[in-house]
Amino acid sequence: MKRENYPKLLYIICVFFIVGFGVSLWVDYEKYLMYALPFYYYIIFRCIEFLVPCIIILIAARVLKRKLK
Repeated sequence: MKRENYPKLLYIICVFFIVGFGVSLWVDYEKYLMYALPFYYYIIFRCIEFLVPCIIILIAARVLKRKLK
């Protein structure tokens, strides 16, 4: 694989993380029970699980893209 393709691969991984966030949050919404935790806890947990790694990978892809220029 050429070095120029690594940032593109990292961007694709970020898209998968965002899609996974949406799907898992939808499943949580469908299974949500009123007497359980408030729903915003589910949102916070899913953000930590999916969006924080996505942001880290996005930053790494931008840094890698700048270094390859």
